[in-house]
Amino acid sequence: MDFSQVGDFFTNFTSKLERGITGMFGSSNERRVAKIGFVREKDGSSRIAPGSVVDQINRLEPEYERLTDDELRQSSAKFRARLEKGETLDDILPEAFAAVRESGKRHLKMRHYDVQLVGGYVLHKGMIAEMVTGEGKTLVATLPAYLNALSGKVHCVTVNDYLARRDMEWMGPTHIGLGLTVGAIQSNMAPRERQAQYACDITYGTNNEFGFDYLRDNMKPTKELQSQGPLNFALIDEIDNILIDEARTPLIISGPAHDDLTKYKKANDIVLKLKRDVHFEVKEKEHTCHLTDDGIRHAEQLAGVESFYTAGNMHWPHLLDNSLKAHFLYKNDVTYVVEGGKVVIIDEFTGRKMDGRQWSDGLHQAVEAKEGVTIKQESQTLATITLQNYFKLYKKLGGMTGTAMTEADEFLKIYGLDVLNIPTNRPMKRINEQDLIYRSQREKWDAVVEEVRKVHETGRPVLVGTVSIESSELLSRKLKKFGIQHNLLNAKFHEREAEIVAQAGRHNAVTISTNMAGRGTDIVLGGNPEHMAWDVLGKKYASRLDVPKAVWDEATEEISVKEGMKAEGKLVASLGGLHVVGTERHDSRRIDLQLRGRSGRQGDPGSSRFFVSLEDDLMRIFMGEWVKNLLGTLGMQDGEAIESGMVTRQLEKAQKKREEHHFEVRKHLLEYDEVMDEQRKRVYSQRQRILDGANCRNLVIDMIDEQIVHWVEHFLDPMYRWNTIAAWAQQEMRLELEPHSFRDMGKAQLVEYLQYEARRQGEEQIEERLEENLPEDDEEENWNWISLSKWINSTYDLNTNDRELRKVGRPDLQNYLYKRACESLDRCDMSPISSLIDEEWGSISLSSWLHQQFTLSIDPREFSRKETADVVTLIRSRIANFYREKEIQFPVAVGLTRFMANEQGAGERYDREGLARWANGRFATDLEIEDFRSTSRNEIEQTLLQRSERFLARGDAVQEIDERLEAAFGLRNGADPESELVTDPGQLPAIVEWANGQFKATLSTDNFESTNRDSARQLILKAYDARFRPELHQAEEAVILEILDTAWKEHLYFMDHLRQGVSLMSYAQKDPKVEYRREGMKAFGDMWARVGQQVTATIFRLENQSPEFVGSLWEISAVTHATEVLLPQQSVPASPGSPDAAYEPEPSQTATAVEPIRNRGPRVGRNDPCPCGSGKKHKKCCGQA
Repeated sequence: MDFSQVGDFFTNFTSKLERGITGMFGSSNERRVAKIGFVREKDGSSRIAPGSVVDQINRLEPEYERLTDDELRQSSAKFRARLEKGETLDDILPEAFAAVRESGKRHLKMRHYDVQLVGGYVLHKGMIAEMVTGEGKTLVATLPAYLNALSGKVHCVTVNDYLARRDMEWMGPTHIGLGLTVGAIQSNMAPRERQAQYACDITYGTNNEFGFDYLRDNMKPTKELQSQGPLNFALIDEIDNILIDEARTPLIISGPAHDDLTKYKKANDIVLKLKRDVHFEVKEKEHTCHLTDDGIRHAEQLAGVESFYTAGNMHWPHLLDNSLKAHFLYKNDVTYVVEGGKVVIIDEFTGRKMDGRQWSDGLHQAVEAKEGVTIKQESQTLATITLQNYFKLYKKLGGMTGTAMTEADEFLKIYGLDVLNIPTNRPMKRINEQDLIYRSQREKWDAVVEEVRKVHETGRPVLVGTVSIESSELLSRKLKKFGIQHNLLNAKFHEREAEIVAQAGRHNAVTISTNMAGRGTDIVLGGNPEHMAWDVLGKKYASRLDVPKAVWDEATEEISVKEGMKAEGKLVASLGGLHVVGTERHDSRRIDLQLRGRSGRQGDPGSSRFFVSLEDDLMRIFMGEWVKNLLGTLGMQDGEAIESGMVTRQLEKAQKKREEHHFEVRKHLLEYDEVMDEQRKRVYSQRQRILDGANCRNLVIDMIDEQIVHWVEHFLDPMYRWNTIAAWAQQEMRLELEPHSFRDMGKAQLVEYLQYEARRQGEEQIEERLEENLPEDDEEENWNWISLSKWINSTYDLNTNDRELRKVGRPDLQNYLYKRACESLDRCDMSPISSLIDEEWGSISLSSWLHQQFTLSIDPREFSRKETADVVTLIRSRIANFYREKEIQFPVAVGLTRFMANEQGAGERYDREGLARWANGRFATDLEIEDFRSTSRNEIEQTLLQRSERFLARGDAVQEIDERLEAAFGLRNGADPESELVTDPGQLPAIVEWANGQFKATLSTDNFESTNRDSARQLILKAYDARFRPELHQAEEAVILEILDTAWKEHLYFMDHLRQGVSLMSYAQKDPKVEYRREGMKAFGDMWARVGQQVTATIFRLENQSPEFVGSLWEISAVTHATEVLLPQQSVPASPGSPDAAYEPEPSQTATAVEPIRNRGPRVGRNDPCPCGSGKKHKKCCGQA
């Protein structure tokens, strides 16, 4: 019994039943649309449901028509005021949509249709609006974009730079007329330009640019250099292309990796010597290539290695698989082109060239080796994220496309996005004819040419969709033979894509393009004057935003009249409209629907037909060669076609199976990326907290505390010394011992035990190695003497070789090796046992660790006979005092490094006057410059330490912070800190007055009204740091970020290699994905521990290890405290991380050293008459300052 046929029967039955029920009661989609307000009757007419959202917007239209332009421009301010008072976006939606509609009428001469209002509502609700091509998706997007921009930033996402710029310039006047700002991100923009564009209320850009800017921002050293800001609402055009087709595309910022590029050429040479179906298999359906067992052995011989699965050779299978894919699955002029000696990838869905993109995991290098071009250095990942995980970071998503229903399940499962089909403004008139199926591609192409000739003769425009450059150029050559004029569009003519597609609806036009080329460009019957108008106006204006609407309308109207486009459009419509010819069924039904959707826009007439051959990829995979042979046996003639609705439905089933397969592939790959996504979120959120002003002192203290608790428990564990002895024995004597087996032994007994165990285990290991490398039941020619000699040398520090072992012979070899091993063990130095067995070994190790990690000295005897908790408390107290001393000493070290540095070869470079002025400002003191002139460096240092200690003590009021905050926020109740908001606003003025008075801050009650307790605490601590410890705060932040960034890059490099090698786990009957997650999370935990250790160790050694960095920090305190002392007018260098610090002089500019400003006039003594003429002493007059 064929169960697949039974399944098909039930599928067909349920489909017919569903259609019957839908015909009687209407679809779920229609009912949901009707609830919003738009109802389409069975006769094609439409009505608006009374009281619905659409009805409310329509009723407001006369009211907004009466507003002046200035009054309309004030709408945004009024809406935002209502939101601040507690209203929601849903509350103001009808008025906001009505305002957008009115602005569109005034500035674009375009009025939103009722169905477009429905689309805007769906997008605002965080759903996907499926809208037929030509229904005005770009205009629809203005509705939710404006509404959501009232409460946060909105990102409008397009598929390329051209559309981002076009949509911004086209729709921008609508938003500007309502008082909002609009920007667009372009790939060639500098960081400052990006900051300006992201500062706008609504920003247009491509998915790649938004994703890369997210990664770049998470590599910036300061918040001031970041561009993108919070991810609030993303409105995605062609959402199926971005979130389905490119969902698994990793955005990667990379740097060069140390790699041997010759290995790709070697792998390519080996593959050329292998035979298909003998040495390797190609599975087109799964898009994979694999070596057979015979192929592995043959390839090992060609590579000159003993085995691919021994250490040092495991990269070969991956290299050869990639090289096989390059030769048999990746084809020139189909998946890539070679231009200028480079391999340029072609997007499989749009046919566009993707300059700068490359395949990962060495596949790109394999293709370059195949083509014989220069092989690029394989890169190391510095930052990466997939598009799926990037867009899941947004608080809300909405999207538009012409084809989303076929992927509705995936959108819902992965993104939580529902899909709603939006009715067309006018009923659809396009005729979709049955597919024509031929036996061979030759017959199919002949039929396509005949179809084009036949339709072309009527004067109707024809758009032919192909799947590759190769196919489009083949068809172009055939049409030229018949003298048919046509436009050819593929990746080689990418620059004119929108222009060519825009004119595809003209009378007698024939256009050949890849299936999705020109996506986002309307094909208007009779021609589209937009591009032709810009060709003229672009010579005068910098962008479309600069073109006055009247000038634009006049230019488009003039071109339309001159070219006769309106009359031509009516003629084309009367002939039947645009005819679309598909030359192959795509794996995805969406792509076919996109091609069909080019015809029949906005109620225009049109038609479409697909031509298929049994040699096409989809047909060959699912039908096989036997179907073609069967049809020939049954008498199917050359050129004869099959035209059947049943066959078309079977094709759609095959497409659905391919879609399910692709979904599983995407899920499989994204399951790997979920591991990285969890880690990325933790690293980037911690990083952003620091840039947003998190208290770095607390972070460092927390790191110190975690290490103290961990290492105190580790060192004071009763088993620690015995574990240490076991580890020492393993390293020095190659012993595998359980510490419990020798616990509580004395030194003499322990030494004797270790020596005995070393001989016993050595004898067993030698016997095992002999059996492994020289098995007596195997042929002698297969014995591995070299491996045995390497093992005995590395294990027992010997210097033997395979020739020497061969002379001894197999029968006597065990005794010989055992004797040599015993001689080596006798030479082992056992003296460290005396220290390791000491009862105080744990305390000594803890004391040593504290000094090594924090430069803190504590006598080990202080830990004796104390409980672990008491030792932790003792160390915490000492560390707290030690860090307090650090806070006192660090600013002094900064000042001395800057003003009293010793330069090698230049002697002393002392600036005592500058140091005194800086210290007076930094410590709010009154040091005399004369007191520094004849004072030694050590005496100056002691003076500054005293002033620093007194000044820091003035900041101890910060300890009152929690008590002060309780007055406004109440007692902590154990709830989520982010939910603890102000409970008594009347207490805020007192808190602000206290903070501003104590820390010279400029806070206001507005800073606290809408914030939570923890954020309020961070604000006050930030003010405290700026006042009392600016240098150490900056050092803490810089050190944490530098070490975290470096550790994260190293972790990404490790994860790259783990991903490449984890598949070998399957040979050990382990799930590679489970092992990848386990190993990845373990490595991530180790990374965090390493970050904490490196940060704390660095903080306590900054003055000694990085004097130049420490010296540069004086600028921060000079700026922070500049208002407290009368300093000469001088130019202060940009602080590290400020926007000005991020830009180097241009190559053509000459950097000029800035001369410090000094008073060069005659010096006036304190007791001299004041130069101002007052008659007073200088110190009692102008010198008082």
